[in-house]
Amino acid sequence: MSVAHAAADVRRIAVGPVRRLFVGQLLKELGAGMTLALLVIYLHEVRGLPIPVASTLLAWQAVLALVCSPLAGSLVDRFGPRPVLMVGALASAVGLAGYAVVTTTTQAFVAMSLVAVAGAALWGPIAALTARLVEPDDRSTAFGFAFMLTNLGLGLGGLIGALIVDVHRPGTFQVLYLLTALAYVLLFLAVLSMGRVGGPPPAEDPAGDEPVAEGSWAEVLRDRRLLRYTLAGLLLLTFGYGSLDAGLGIYIRDTLALPAGVIGVLFAVNTLVIVLGQLYVLARLEGRARSRVLALTGALWAITWLLFALAAGLPTPLLAVLACLAAMAVFALGETLWAPVAPALVNDLAPEHLRGRYNSVQSVLWGVAGTLGPLASGALQGRDLGVLWALVLAAGCVAGALIALRLGHFLTPGEDGLTGPQPVDPDPAPSVP
Repeated sequence: MSVAHAAADVRRIAVGPVRRLFVGQLLKELGAGMTLALLVIYLHEVRGLPIPVASTLLAWQAVLALVCSPLAGSLVDRFGPRPVLMVGALASAVGLAGYAVVTTTTQAFVAMSLVAVAGAALWGPIAALTARLVEPDDRSTAFGFAFMLTNLGLGLGGLIGALIVDVHRPGTFQVLYLLTALAYVLLFLAVLSMGRVGGPPPAEDPAGDEPVAEGSWAEVLRDRRLLRYTLAGLLLLTFGYGSLDAGLGIYIRDTLALPAGVIGVLFAVNTLVIVLGQLYVLARLEGRARSRVLALTGALWAITWLLFALAAGLPTPLLAVLACLAAMAVFALGETLWAPVAPALVNDLAPEHLRGRYNSVQSVLWGVAGTLGPLASGALQGRDLGVLWALVLAAGCVAGALIALRLGHFLTPGEDGLTGPQPVDPDPAPSVP
């Protein structure tokens, strides 16, 4: 399939409620990009909170969001993704607006707690609503395009934030957080305008008159296919995304001794590759086994960390920077593979009455990876073992890739993204009843 064909698929999908959801996501990420990575700086340098206090509050926010994600999944299965998403968007707006006026630790704790709880009601419901609105064959395209919009929004928002923010003018931070809150209000309005889609799942099977059983977490945990995906995803996200966000900056500064400005350039390259390359990748994913695509993602992320490790042994800073740029481009290519395939696979595994819970598992994976990544970075880079840290991450990505590759033996051809007659494992895991 050509890029033009992939673009045509996007235009075909992005109509009506789907277009409104895409617009809402873009606006939300545009707002989030304005304040990305600024919270600790704001709380410490503008509001005067000690760095350990600000960092502890940030960790509390991450843990609370992780704990609340399964609850959000249960609410989606009971009330539908649209109402949960609308409540989450409004609550996020209130919490983010609260950041603009906090002056004490207690106030920051309240605002961050509200943002954490509300944030748990965003990603999973958006994924579940997307899966509801598009046909199964179009899910990879929809999720991939949404990921491209996410990066475009974050990149543009970051540029806007950089132009506005000034640590010597507290009002600039307040403006940014109020603009971010407005972006979430716009997400709410976009979802509100979608009509009556995204409500509770039907009480009866559309193919007959049988009532749909009440969903439960026990059903989710009995799905061996999901559990195998969860293990692969946890490894890939922990040794990939979670470690990139948590430890790359320290590695660039301490191990490679490169200027801090290099970090911003690397993430700009990451965004550029994703925005320019996502449609190209989508054009080449049709008919590819999802398990193999996930394995390829792990292989690319392993190459990323090997390139970062190699950079430490190069003779000049220029060569080290070039190696880092190549590494970041490879990582971004892996992201363009992960983004359309992982959520589409989860939603193809999910029965309709459990879709919220299945998508919340993905949210939990991100939360756990975001917690384990910093721990690994601190344990190794805190002892000046930066190169070993990069090599360990490469090994973890390889392990995730091997488990993802094995996952294909437990999926039906349709779940694995294949069409036509394909060989199936003689003893596949049964579907969740």
